[in-house]
Amino acid sequence: MKPILENRIKAFVVDYLIMGIIGFLIIALTDNLFLAMIIVYPITMNKDFLNGKSIGKRLFGIQVQNLNNQKASEWKSSLRNFLPIIPLDLLFTFVSPTRRIGDRIAETKIGIETEQNLKTLSSELKKYRINKELIFGIIFGIANIYGLLWLYEIILS
Repeated sequence: MKPILENRIKAFVVDYLIMGIIGFLIIALTDNLFLAMIIVYPITMNKDFLNGKSIGKRLFGIQVQNLNNQKASEWKSSLRNFLPIIPLDLLFTFVSPTRRIGDRIAETKIGIETEQNLKTLSSELKKYRINKELIFGIIFGIANIYGLLWLYEIILS
């Protein structure tokens, strides 16, 4: 297995394990699936907002980049995570280790980047300023939840 693909899979597992634990705790504490969705789904869409790296990507030295090898913007990082077809997207990753379906839509890819890791996360967060791209990504994520719930109701009726 190629190193970037291996690191990408490991990062995916770490990220979704963290989000699963967050969702489980919210449901266990509040017994409210909708609240868990409203919190976890925007996190899922925006997990790479800080310099193109989620916690999993930081652990394994990879980063979301634009096609010019620069860190991807918050909007592109959110857009690439929009598709709710994770199994299909994962299969596509095996065909193209650096670019899945979401990457093709957002014009991004995964590249190697080891300068910023978990140790630098705190200092990066202190320097970070909320901007319109991040706010739009969060709103986009919440709106997507309502769209998925609407679709779910249509399917069940």
